Amino acid sequence: MSESVYPSIYTTYPSGADGYLDDLSLGFDSGVSKANSALVSALNALNGDPSNPTLLAKYQAELSQYTLYRNAQSSAIKAMKDTDSAIISNFR
Repeated sequence: MSESVYPSIYTTYPSGADGYLDDLSLGFDSGVSKANSALVSALNALNGDPSNPTLLAKYQAELSQYTLYRNAQSSAIKAMKDTDSAIISNFR
């Protein structure tokens, strides 16, 4: 049996993830990393001058962006999981 005639049943994901959901989640990681860096930077600036309303607003904006990004990641994974579960239950 030739590999070209019968390709492997195992999928290799470009990111090196173990599965589709892991691969989808890893797609968000660079954005989460950037948002986290911005959040830490804003927090460090706020720690230097906690009474500065501009720094507080900047921190709140960065926290909101980070939270939205994590929620998008979670929602995307949950949607794919629910779709996969529905497909599997239809085969029963």
